Amino acid sequence: MIKKILIIGYGDIGKRLVKILDTNTAKIFAISRNDIIDEKIINVNWNWLSNSYFEINESNFDSVIIIPKPSELNEQGYKDGFLTAIDNILNSLKAFQIKKVIAISSTRVYGDNQKGLINEQSDQNPTDYRGRFIKEYESKISKSFIKKVTILRFSGLYDKDSKKISYNSLHRDQAAKIIQFFINNNPEKSDIDFYNCSEDSEVKASVKSISNLKLKSAGFDFK
Repeated sequence: MIKKILIIGYGDIGKRLVKILDTNTAKIFAISRNDIIDEKIINVNWNWLSNSYFEINESNFDSVIIIPKPSELNEQGYKDGFLTAIDNILNSLKAFQIKKVIAISSTRVYGDNQKGLINEQSDQNPTDYRGRFIKEYESKISKSFIKKVTILRFSGLYDKDSKKISYNSLHRDQAAKIIQFFINNNPEKSDIDFYNCSEDSEVKASVKSISNLKLKSAGFDFK
C-alpha cells in the first residue's frame, strides 16, 4: 500500500528525509515557498505567511511533517515563522483527513536556566522570545483538531559544515532518520506525545543535559 506523505517546509531537513524514504512505497508531496525540481516529490508552491490555503488534489495523508523556520532571524521573523505560519498551516490542513502529524520543535522550550538531566516532563521555562514562540507553536498544534500528534524537540542541529556544540546536539542526518522512524512507527498510544531528540552526552549537574531516553526506549537507534 502506498503511503501519502506531506512535508510542509521543504528545506535541508526535508531534503535529507526524502533521500532516505522509500519512494516505491510512498507518494511524497513537499510544500515550499520556492519552485523545486525533484523527481522524488510532487512540489507544491505556497507561502505559509499568506492567508491563502494550499491546494492539493488529495483527500487524505498518512503522515504530515511540519518543519517550521523563522522568516528572518529576528523577533518578528520567529513570530511569523512559528505562529503566523502554524495558524495558516492548520487552517489549510482542515481540508484533509490526516492519520498523524509529526511537528518539529526545539529543546529551546526548556530555557537556559535549568541544570542537570532534562526530560519531557521537565518544566518549560523559555528564556528568550524564540523559546516562547516555539512553546506557543507547540500549544497551537496540541490544541488543534488533529487527533494524532508527535512533537519532536530537536537539540542544536549540526552537520559537516557547522560546528557541533559540546552538549545537546543532533546531526541533521539523524534528525531526518528520527522523522522517518515516526513515519514508520507509532510507539505511543496517546493522542499527543513529545520526544526530546538529542545525541548522547555526559550528564553533568552544572549544565542542561537533554535526555534522549524516551526516544531510545521507543525504539530509535542512534547509529
